[in-house]
Amino acid sequence: MKETKQREEKVFGYGRQNKRYMLNMKVLVINQCSTNKGDRAVLFFVLRELVRNGVDQITVSASNPQYWEDRPDLPEVAVRVVPWGWDTSRAKGVGLLGKVIHRVQKLILPRRIGFPLVRNALIAGKRPWYLRFVVNRQYLEAVEQADLVLSTGGHHITTMFVPDAVTPQIFDMAVALLYGKPLVLWSQSIGPFDFGSAKSKLMVQKILSGAEQIFIRDEASTDQIREMGVSLECVSRTFESVFGLCDIVESRARPSGCSAVMGVAVYVYVRANRLKEHENYTRCFAPLIDHAIEAGYKVRFFPMELGGTDRACIEAVINSVDKKENCEIMEGFPGTSEHLDAVARCRMFVGHKTHSQIFSLVAATPLLAVAYHKKTEDFMAQFGLEKYCVDDAQISAEKLIEMFDEINKNLDAISHRQQQVGSKICTQVKRDFARMIEEVRAKQGKAKNTEPKAKNQKLKENS
Repeated sequence: MKETKQREEKVFGYGRQNKRYMLNMKVLVINQCSTNKGDRAVLFFVLRELVRNGVDQITVSASNPQYWEDRPDLPEVAVRVVPWGWDTSRAKGVGLLGKVIHRVQKLILPRRIGFPLVRNALIAGKRPWYLRFVVNRQYLEAVEQADLVLSTGGHHITTMFVPDAVTPQIFDMAVALLYGKPLVLWSQSIGPFDFGSAKSKLMVQKILSGAEQIFIRDEASTDQIREMGVSLECVSRTFESVFGLCDIVESRARPSGCSAVMGVAVYVYVRANRLKEHENYTRCFAPLIDHAIEAGYKVRFFPMELGGTDRACIEAVINSVDKKENCEIMEGFPGTSEHLDAVARCRMFVGHKTHSQIFSLVAATPLLAVAYHKKTEDFMAQFGLEKYCVDDAQISAEKLIEMFDEINKNLDAISHRQQQVGSKICTQVKRDFARMIEEVRAKQGKAKNTEPKAKNQKLKENS
């Protein structure tokens, strides 16, 4: 218990010094996906930096709040977890009819009714009376009380995953703006966009132009914002949030001194319009794993979804491997720091899921990155390792094996580079976050100082 306490104090940095500088500011962190290990790591960083920068009144809006019950990664300070704004469902758990009603509420009402109503309201620039009937009450309460609404880092503003960006993340950002709250988009990948609905495009434009600050984590996002006709005046460059966790990895060692284990993380949600290009997905990975086993490696798969959505894909790959007994799946739900330490104990990593790649870079474990989006290419370029990245539309068993052999010959040199660059990026992303909080605090201080002056001026005019 004492060791856990000491580790938390080291990781989150709370203590007497922080509490002296606690700000009287309530922060609502939105867009958190509870079941995604990458999103959980991003929140780990955001919460840690909020606490380090003196904020102790924090609410998190998450997709499945129950996944934060009795889980690691929350600091000692009280963190309230509420549902997403568009989640107005009420699971009764009673009989077939109750389940049907719950499913209708969860899947149909937000997309078909709630989203269009909020979209129209944002475009009109007016907060309608009916908003409280289409937005989760707990979320609305959190928005009303917040001094700052912070969109947790990630890839939320795009049509890449859902047509016309009809998503909970976009919905919740719009609600925050309708309530006049300062919205900061932290460490984001923006785009690509391909709208079929002019209204949805205008909604996203309103969100981008209405945000107090936008921090982007890759170069491609700048062009995407510009192409949306939005000014770059409030746009700043930063890095991926999880790079700010380089300082918590405890098991980092030279790869040549680690056990011969190759970590693997797959990506399940292949874009529908590219499914034909990925029919050989399993057939590409299985020969690579067979080759690694022949080179003396054990293979450990790292699921990145707490809900188990990537489990079937992992098992399909393992079933196609000749020596299945050399493959294993990392079981359980370790916290972010434990997961990073497990990646650090691997000699090499093959990642397709974005945050599995970032975990590997943070842990200084040599990475073979398979990219489904240009952001991965940008991340690898930030470390000067772009030659070890391949677009998933161009993968083949031969290409993956060739890259594996190249990395396997240069393990320690690659790891050293990751560690050196990672340390610098870690420092910078923490500075960027601190600057963001300081600027928000300064603006709020100015606003509070002008309120009494405005009131006094009005009294003089009336007299």
